[in-house]
Amino acid sequence: MKTFAKRAAALLLAIVLTFSLAGCYSSEMTWAARMGDDELPIGAYIYFLSTAYNEAAGQMDTDTKVLKSQIDGMDAGDWILDRANFYVNQYFWVEQEMDRLGLSLDEADYELALINTDNYWAYFGTLFEQYGIARTSFDVAYSQYNLKYLKIFEAMYGEGGEREIPAEDLMQQYISTYYSYEYFLAPMNTVAEDESVVEFTEEEKAALAEKLEAVKKDIESGKTTVTEAASEYAREQGEESSTYQIGVNTRQMMEQNYLPDTFIETITSMKANDVAVFEAGSYMVLARLLPIEETAESIIEDADSRLTLMIALKTDEFHSHVESCAKEMTGVELNKKAISRYKPSMFKESGEYGLLTPETAE
Repeated sequence: MKTFAKRAAALLLAIVLTFSLAGCYSSEMTWAARMGDDELPIGAYIYFLSTAYNEAAGQMDTDTKVLKSQIDGMDAGDWILDRANFYVNQYFWVEQEMDRLGLSLDEADYELALINTDNYWAYFGTLFEQYGIARTSFDVAYSQYNLKYLKIFEAMYGEGGEREIPAEDLMQQYISTYYSYEYFLAPMNTVAEDESVVEFTEEEKAALAEKLEAVKKDIESGKTTVTEAASEYAREQGEESSTYQIGVNTRQMMEQNYLPDTFIETITSMKANDVAVFEAGSYMVLARLLPIEETAESIIEDADSRLTLMIALKTDEFHSHVESCAKEMTGVELNKKAISRYKPSMFKESGEYGLLTPETAE
């Protein structure tokens, strides 16, 4: 689910800027667009406008002034406004599609949305507050939106959906992209009495490698298993528990979890049942690659894992479908009086060059 959230969030970059209206309060200026009874708050529109600005900036090098450039034959400022309006249409398409598919957010979904909002708020809060941002606008335009996007995707591509993915396709995706492995770690250092860490000498490292190579041969011959070897090593070191671990990940997931490059390169180059001894960070590792087929059925049956496979297969297709549908949307009423007060140039002071980020904003 986390993977999808990140992919879906590419539509709406994690910078949200809303500005308080100057002068007297007017209810006519608090909404940016509406379709039927559903209104989009003006803060959400400015979120989309800043997203479009970021998207424009992302197509240029950092030495190029965004608003003095052209994109697709248009002045960048006009392109940004058009793109913001596109995001408005996309928002309402998602709302409309939720209704068509009979979907809704339940209490747990709203709670999750608030957690996501609070997490972003903790990081970007100071910047948001500079511009008078309301949590509610961000919650609607980003957190709730992404959950709805995910629900629509799952309804379409899941079991019984309009675009249901065949089980054999999911199985092939799993077998071709995942690695199942087990391993244990042997630290290449000791802790002195004063609790300082003392690194192994080259001779000590060589001795440890020789010991683990002997264990490797025992595993390959069937004399012992990785689990048993891990427990035996722990007992020899006077440890109560071993460092044995088992993992099922794609290369991308291993990279996202910041596993050492040596670990990733070794695991992804191994064949089923291969055993390897190698250094990774401050550890010597003994690892065995397990036959991926052994875990396939349980993974396919697990709802979250199945969704991850669906996402890997169909995210790009779904993204294109949503964009196409959004471009064809009709019936959205824009509050031109309200949105006309906000121009791409409003971001110039904070991000004239490159992306609008907390680091560049002042």
